[in-house]
Formats: sequence, structure tokens, C-alpha cells
Amino acid sequence: MKKVVLFVLALSLSLTFIACNSKPRLRILNWGEYINDDVVAQFEELYDVKVVMSVADSNELFYSKIKSKTTAYDIVIPSDYMIEKMYDEGMLIKLDYSLLPNVTEVTYIDPVEQIFDSMTQTTITRTGETVDFREWGVPYFYGTSGLIYNNRIEGLEEALNEFGWAVYFESDNHFPNLRRGMYSEAEVAYAVTMFYLDNNPNVFSNDLLNQSKSVLQDASFIEWGNDSLKRNIEANNLDIAFTWTGDYLDRLYIQIEEGKEIDEVRALFDIYIPDTTMVFIDAMVIPYTAKNIEAAHQFINYLSDPEIAAQNAEVVGYAVATVEAFDIILSYLDSDDHWLRNWALANSLYYNLEIERTYYPLTAFNAQDIDKINSMIQDVIAK
Repeated sequence: MKKVVLFVLALSLSLTFIACNSKPRLRILNWGEYINDDVVAQFEELYDVKVVMSVADSNELFYSKIKSKTTAYDIVIPSDYMIEKMYDEGMLIKLDYSLLPNVTEVTYIDPVEQIFDSMTQTTITRTGETVDFREWGVPYFYGTSGLIYNNRIEGLEEALNEFGWAVYFESDNHFPNLRRGMYSEAEVAYAVTMFYLDNNPNVFSNDLLNQSKSVLQDASFIEWGNDSLKRNIEANNLDIAFTWTGDYLDRLYIQIEEGKEIDEVRALFDIYIPDTTMVFIDAMVIPYTAKNIEAAHQFINYLSDPEIAAQNAEVVGYAVATVEAFDIILSYLDSDDHWLRNWALANSLYYNLEIERTYYPLTAFNAQDIDKINSMIQDVIAK
């Protein structure tokens, strides 16, 4: 009797495995810790598709993985300047908006519209071609940036509010024993130094490159990283680092899930957003490697539903790109639910659209300048 039961169970498992393998695949290349797994599971059930999620940790890696054509990804989620580069090189498929009804029903938040306009303008300047990048990508999240800092360091918050970027870069003048970290993506590191030097981060010259190198060397960074930076600030192993606001909120949300209130977390570590800093969008695009273009459109349309976009944002920390999704989040400000109330409060504090700041989206440098920036950063890290 046991043998019969085991045989039936094994047969059932085999049939289940075959059924799962027979489902069409949707291959997505995304950043790490950048999607709500429940959202993916719901999509798979709704469309009877198996989502295969791969991870890259830099825009340059997104580019190289698509360029190599080793894996036929159906959706990629790079940042604005890399989308420009991919478009320039014919690596993207134009979206079919007849398959994206949710996208036509939403309104992009103003910073997102500004980034799209900036992408168009920089492309005109670079190539003379007028491109509406809304035809090639749908915003996934947008984000601002700043300095995540250890609020257990007495006087650090006050110094940041008074001196801004100087606290971060001038290790001789401000908190010489401060444990500093820098984001390891080369173009981002270069751009951050331009803010400190009161220059446009999208302008490159050999002179500015040398100035950037000097600034980075003088800062005496003890760590170059990405996701590790926010964790080390939280764990009191690092004191200040450049990061994206969403990276800070990712750790904040984890603390809220553990029962803390926002003010308790901010007393331990917080983020300072300068008056002039970077803004970005990551957008869902379909690369020329795509095999399942229909499912790619289904996924983009699904993620553009305001309810789904808000649900996705619950575990990510970055800002939703549409007014409708943002309004859903803010509707929880009066919620009795601890998590929802604090989540809404965090969005209202850190993505407050009424605060006037100057935001720069990064544009795409040419290949020669990118190589120079990469080499400079590697020299700084090596020393």
C-alpha cells in the first residue's frame, strides 16, 4: 500500500514539475532587492507565466549582459542615462501602447516628467535626434539621493544641515574620524563630487576629472559599495555614505516591521537630502533580445496598475512614479495599522513634492569619457 501511495505521489510531483516547465518564461533582469515577490507570484498566477528573475548591480552590467546576448532577457530595468545609451545603440524595442492600457490611464509625478524631458533634451544635444523616451520605457520607480548617516554621532546631523556636502568630503575639516563610504558605481561617484564642486554632474572634462579624483582621495573612504553601505550605517559599522533615498527607506521599513516608530529609527540613522542632488528613474524596457514580447507587455501593464505599483513599493523603498499610486500610499496616513501608517509617513517625509530642491538626472557620457571615469575611480579605490 505504501509503495502505491509513494508511486502516486511521485507521479503527481513529476506531472507538477512538467507543468511548471511547460509554462512560457518571462526573463527579467532587475536590480537586487527591487521587487515585491508577492507581486511576481500574483502575476505568474494571473497570466500562467513563469517569471525568471536575474540580478545585476550596476547599469554597466545591465548594458553588457544585453549587449552580449548570452541570455534572451524580455524586460530590463535600467536607469535613465543607460536607457539613452541603449536606445542610441538600437538595443531597445519600441513599446506597443495598445497592450498597455494601464499606462495610458495614469499621470506621472512631476519629477518623472522632468526626467523624461531631460532625456529628450540631452539626446537632442548629443545626437540631434528628438526622442520621446515614454515610447521606449515605462517608469518602474524614481528616486532621489543623499547622505545616509549615523545619527548616533553627536553633532553630525547639525553639521550636515549647516555645511552639507563639505561634511562628507572634507575629512580634515569635519569629523576626521568619521567612517566614510562611497557608492561604487563610477559615474555616480563622479557626479557626487560635481555637486560638492558646484558643477553640473553631466559635464565632463579632463580638468574636472582631476578635480573629482582629488576630492575622492581627500575624503578617505574606508568602503566602496552599494547595498552594503546602508546595512553598515544601520549596524553602526559606518558613519556616512552617499546613497539613494530608497536604500535608506529599505532599512527603515525593516525596522518598522520590527515594531519601531519612524522617530526611533531616525534617532539611530537617517538620510540628509541636499538642496542640489541627483534624481533618477529606473524604467521597464524591452531589449532586442526579447523572446516573449507579449508577456513583457503584460508585465509592464500589470506593474503600472496603481494598486500593484503601491503594493510593489511596500518592500522596495523607492518612490512610485505615478500620482495615482502615490495617493494610494498617502491614504494610509490615518491608518490604525502600524506598518501602513509609518510607511505612508515615510513617503510623505522623504518624497515630499512641496520641498523645493534642484534635481539633476544623469545623462549618458560617451564611451571614451566613461572609460576615463572608470579608470579614475579604480585608481582611487586601489590607493
